[in-house]
Order: sequence, then C-alpha cells, then structure tokens
Amino acid sequence: MKMDFISSWTGQPTVRFALVACLLLAMVGQLDWRLDVTEDQRHSLTQASLEMLSELSKGDDEVLVRCYLEGDFPARYRRLSEEIRSKLRTFSKRSGGKIRWDFIDVAESGDDKTIGETELALYEQGLRFTRIAFRENGVTAFQNVWPCAMVTVNGVDHPVQFLRSESMEPDEVMVQNAINQIEFTLGQAIRLGMRKRKPVVAFLQGHGCWDPAQTADFANDLAENAEVVDVRLDGRVDALCEKREGQPRRQPKFDALIVAGPDSTFSDRDKLLLDQYLMNGGRILWLVDPLVTHRDSLAQRQFTMATTRDIQLFDLLFHYGARINRNMVLDAQCAPIMLGAGPMGDHRNMQMFNWYFAPVVLSQADAHPICANLDPVHFDFAGTIDIVNENDERNATVLLSTSPRAVLYNAPARVGTGVVELPPEHFDTGRQTGYPLAVLLEGKFDSFYSLRLGAEMREDPAFAFQSTSENGKIIVVSDADFIRNEVRGSAEGQVPLPLGFDRYSQRVIYDNKEWLLNAVSYLLDDAAQISLRSRTIAYRPLDESRIVGKENVWTLMAMAIPMAWILLSGWGMSWAHGRRWTRSTQTVDKP
Repeated sequence: MKMDFISSWTGQPTVRFALVACLLLAMVGQLDWRLDVTEDQRHSLTQASLEMLSELSKGDDEVLVRCYLEGDFPARYRRLSEEIRSKLRTFSKRSGGKIRWDFIDVAESGDDKTIGETELALYEQGLRFTRIAFRENGVTAFQNVWPCAMVTVNGVDHPVQFLRSESMEPDEVMVQNAINQIEFTLGQAIRLGMRKRKPVVAFLQGHGCWDPAQTADFANDLAENAEVVDVRLDGRVDALCEKREGQPRRQPKFDALIVAGPDSTFSDRDKLLLDQYLMNGGRILWLVDPLVTHRDSLAQRQFTMATTRDIQLFDLLFHYGARINRNMVLDAQCAPIMLGAGPMGDHRNMQMFNWYFAPVVLSQADAHPICANLDPVHFDFAGTIDIVNENDERNATVLLSTSPRAVLYNAPARVGTGVVELPPEHFDTGRQTGYPLAVLLEGKFDSFYSLRLGAEMREDPAFAFQSTSENGKIIVVSDADFIRNEVRGSAEGQVPLPLGFDRYSQRVIYDNKEWLLNAVSYLLDDAAQISLRSRTIAYRPLDESRIVGKENVWTLMAMAIPMAWILLSGWGMSWAHGRRWTRSTQTVDKP
C-alpha cells in the first residue's frame, strides 16, 4: 500500500518535473562550469590569471592565504569578505587545490591585551587596518577592521591590502573598487611568490636628476613588484652593463632604467653608456623637461622666461625616433591654481583660476593598455614630442596627448600669472587632435654611435660595442615633473606627499602613479600586470531615493519574483504536458 502511494505520488507531472530539475541542478553543481552574463565579465578571471593558476597547478609551489577580514562588521565589509572567499574558491579550483586559505578573527579572543598584541604583530608585518566608527548605547565607539591578508608562497610572506583608504569610514564606491581589484591584488602577491627573481629597476642619479625623496612615492609602490636601486654613471663602463665570462656581449645589470628630471649636460661617454644599455637589451623611461622654468622667479615676481634646457640628450632621443620640441604647452583642459584677485578690504582676495601651463590629460576609449581606464594625469610646464625617423622595423605609439584646445609657446617662452586672464577663444585652434606629450617606441634601434665611435673602440672585445637592438623599448615623456612628488619638511626630515596629490582639494585626484606603474610593467614585458590593473568593472549603485524606507519591499520582490517564476514555469509545463496527454488519450479512445 505504501509503495503504491509513493508510485502514484511520484507519477504526478509536477512532482516528476521537480525531481528532474533537482537532479539536473545537482549534476550542474558538480561541473566546473560557469556562465557569466555580465557586460564587463566581472565574475570571470582574466586570461593572465588563468595562465598564472595553470602554471601553479603544474608546479611545486604551495600557497596559503590568511585573511583577517573576519568578525562582526558592517554589511559592506561582510560583502568584501564574501567576495574574497568566492575568489579564493575559484583560484583554488583553477589551480588544482594548490591554494588554501583561512579567515581569522583578530578580536575573537575578546581579551584587549591579546587583541593589541595580535594587531601590533600584523602591523609589523606590513598590514594596515581601517578604523570605523559606530554608536553603542548612545556613545560613539570605534572598531579596527583589517581588510588585508598574508599570502605565503613556499614559506615566504607577501602582505596584501584589499582596501587602501585614509578615510575613517570608506564609502560604497571605495569598497566596490576594492572588490573589483581582488583578482589583481591576490594574483599580484601569488605571482610575486612564484617568481624566481624580482626584476631590478634603477633610477639614474646625478646630472641633476630628481633625488630619491622627490620620487619616493612612486618608488615605494614600484618596490612591491620590483627591486628598486639608484645608479650613477660617472663615466664607468660597468655602470649599466657588465661583461660576463664566455659571453660575447655585455649584459644589462638592470631590467629597466628611469631617467627623471636631468638638468645638466651629459658627456659623450655617459651618453655612450646609455646608448649601449639600450643596445644590449635594457629598457628606458625618459622624463625630460625641454625648457628651464625658474619657479622661484615665478613665485616672487609672478613672471619668468622659460629658456631651452641644454643637456645634450635631445639628439640621442631624436636618433631613436622622438624629437622633444623646445616649446611649452598651454591647454584649456588644465588644472586650477589659486591666485590673488585684487584687494578685498583688509583681506587677501584669493580665487581659483585655470592654470593653462598644467595640462590635464584624460584616458581615451581606444587607449593603449598603459593608459587604459585611468583617472586624469597631470603635467606641469610640458613640451611637445614629434615622432621622427620612422621605419618598418620600429613601432611608434602616442600614449598621452593634450586636448585639441591647446596652443604652443616657443622658447624663450614668457611664463606669468597673467596667463589666467586669456579669453576662452584664445584656445579655439580648430584642431581635431592634441599634441603628443608621451610616446612609446619599440622594435629595432640603431646605435647613435655606430658612425661616431672610432674603429678601435667599436672592435674592442672588452667593451663589446653593439650597433643594434632588435627588441628595444623606450618611453619618452616631455615633462620631468610628471614623476615628482611634493615634499614636506618635518621634525623627522623630508616627508613625501602622494604623487598626484592636489593641494587645493587635499587628496589624490591625478593618476600619474598608476600610469607610471603601467609604463614600467610594459617595459618589463609584464603584460599580466597591465591587463589586471587596467581592467574596468563598472560600479552600478542602487537608487537610494527609491529604496530608502522600502528595504523590506525590495527584498521581498527580489526573493519572491524568481521563486514565483520557477513555480509558474513548473505549473505551466505540467499543465501543457497534461493537456497533451489528455488529447492523445482521447484520440486513441475515439472509435
């Protein structure tokens, strides 16, 4: 009797449909398959991550991720925590189980002394917390949240910071941006652990180049992925390249070289060393001012003359394919400046004006990966660059350009605060494109000294002169200030401000640092870093004006509508099946 009841119950069309649906769901759940229908593919891994995880699955590396974002936190932090878990599950599956993880609650013990010791240990390991405020019993209290993790690869720790915010309470956009960057942040740490060696990037010192304090903010971020060193030429043959026994040519000592802000003349010997570094496979990022602008005179007298900067490098860059023009750009698309606007009683009348000598460049839709998806970048007293000596064996790409509403002042150029009074029609140039400010050259380069160096030097096996480079790369930026951070004096010495910091808004609004990090990654052939860093995932917030006070209604709709759709679909299929069965039965019974 019981079996007959079960048979009759399972024989119902609706029940059969439910059983088949459950069976299919169980089978699909066991498959390594996912359908991402989002426009920006936010739930899919990039090709760079897939290749990295595939390499991890085939090797002997073991990865342990200890995440400290665990506990009783506001909803936005719980959402970040769940997204990290989800990404780790995907990483683990794609790597064949080589990635393990553990979520740790720093405040689990409840003992203030133990919590303090744990937090101090995490801080000393390079991890940072975010302090949030909340109200308890009518009193404002504070809580430390640790949106970070320690990624251990083969016993070596790599700190990871998911949320980098100086705000007491990061908003939804900041948290969403942190969620968007989880793949890059985790992948970067794992990739660093898998590397057999860090690339070495050198900053050229001497010749008036920016000192370490003036490039400290960029160098500190660069040091997370590369070993950063300083180097001086001083005419030393082994300064940039070294001769190794048994090898016919010299080997670069550094994977990339940054020449930022030189203001004194380079001797032919030092130029030869730079030339041979490129010919032997080195990559160079040049940031050079075409004109000398006396900022002290501008600050004191509101006027100065910008004259040609003679450092004997322009002919070298011209030979490689980039002519830095001796001019200065004025762009209607520019940063602001605060200046006195005349007397106002016994007070200074300070107002904001357009500072046309500081072009602001926006990322374009079809931008090169170095520039893709970045916030505006900021130039200061920049010149223009022309691409010259083009040939089929070398590619030239304009990376950054002014707006079409830019005009040029040739040297000697008058620089004064009176420029803020220029009318808007002064910048109606009729141009469709802007002037190049940064260019990329890659491919075959010929030595500047192939026809200038004596035969004895060219044929000396100890010097190992190279006349060509088959796969060279250089990036030229016509503004040395592009990489320079402001420095503040303090009791402890010089303290660098963040690169891209705007003193009027008191926050970072320019993306110079991200652009430079992308540029160095490109010079180092690190396509994975660029593809992950430049990935865009749109933030689509809910319309708060429609949901405030109606949270329960929207929650019910979000849950009830999908469930109702499934039930109606099942009932409809059962009804159609029953109707079709009834018709077929009537046809058979019909005499």
